Amino acid sequence: MDLFLGLFILVLLALAAVFQLISKRVASSARSMRQAYGIPDGKVIYSDLDRPAKALHSKSLDISGKPDYIVKGKGKSLIPVEIKSGRAKEPYAGHILQLAAYCRMVEENYRKPVPYGIIVYSDGIQHRINFDRALRHDLETTVEEMRQSMKHDCPKRSHNHKQKCLHCSFKDSCRSSLT
Repeated sequence: MDLFLGLFILVLLALAAVFQLISKRVASSARSMRQAYGIPDGKVIYSDLDRPAKALHSKSLDISGKPDYIVKGKGKSLIPVEIKSGRAKEPYAGHILQLAAYCRMVEENYRKPVPYGIIVYSDGIQHRINFDRALRHDLETTVEEMRQSMKHDCPKRSHNHKQKCLHCSFKDSCRSSLT
């Protein structure tokens, strides 16, 4: 009986060691994934990358969208994180406004102030974007300009990139298209 009990305990200890090893690998994998995507420390409370997520909505701006992640950071603040597949030394204005829209949606949906959001490009470089008064104003102004331009046949071109024109929904009717 003592031999059986001893073997049983030995098997349990071996299983515990295996589970501990697997747990460390999973934690290490999660840490490396967080680092690769530039996800800040904190609990991920929303993700649209690894599973479909419900779109957030801003009633005040009448816009909807899905940030890649929302992380509950220090002080329980919520931080939207947007992952971009391209590279950029400095974040593009459109990406900053997209992140600002997510910040606004997070504030309205979770009823918590959002101090900043993060844009991460494929090279792993993170850009912390403060969600301050100036950015809030830029967001509201841009959304209103977009609404006004949609009332016309074709919005004004605001770039010099053929690729953007190729994928634009107005390309067939635009008089200033680069294609």
